[in-house]
Amino acid sequence: MLTQEQVQALKEPFPAEALKADTSRGFELTSIRAAYVIERLNDVFGPCGTGWRYAHSPFDDVPTDNGRLEVVTEVALQYRDEEGCGRVTWRDGWDYDSGQGWSEPIFACGGKGPGRGGAPVTDARKSAVTDGLTKAASMIGVGHRVFKGLVLDRGNGRSRGGNGSGQKDNATAFWTLYNEQAKPHGVPMSKARKLANNGDWAKACETLRSLIADARD
Repeated sequence: MLTQEQVQALKEPFPAEALKADTSRGFELTSIRAAYVIERLNDVFGPCGTGWRYAHSPFDDVPTDNGRLEVVTEVALQYRDEEGCGRVTWRDGWDYDSGQGWSEPIFACGGKGPGRGGAPVTDARKSAVTDGLTKAASMIGVGHRVFKGLVLDRGNGRSRGGNGSGQKDNATAFWTLYNEQAKPHGVPMSKARKLANNGDWAKACETLRSLIADARD
């Protein structure tokens, strides 16, 4: 079981240099560089293999709608827990070793499409594992503020005009605004995508706020 000290340490905010824009889903979000997630796990639990560990399923090449392939794997994250279970491994399916000493596994799927360069498949497999590992770590609090849309990649976007808050109107702000306010009030995704395709995030956010206000009336 995680202690309160561990829970708090896992949830600590990341420095600005740990954040990066993520456009892999067709619009821009903010994500955390995998090296910082691994560093956080090392700081809280100890080195990988001693304080925490992971295993992953065989890689699967999955065709996507655009005709490309995505390399997919499922990652199982475990941390030291003397009251937990044994090591989980892949043996034609997930299987537990006898004994204790590790937490129940935290499963998460990761994926990455092969890109360019000298080792596109190798790089895609590595990224698929770190993608799944980052998602699994988020389930115990790592980067929770970033993935809730409360922290933005400050390197992009424009200052929000007239509000004096110093916040940025960028892609992350736009989609956070849509998911948290516009969507619950019935603003259709088709309108949001049309605004997003404009490329002017300050104008897109301003228009989206107007749509939210109209929907509330």
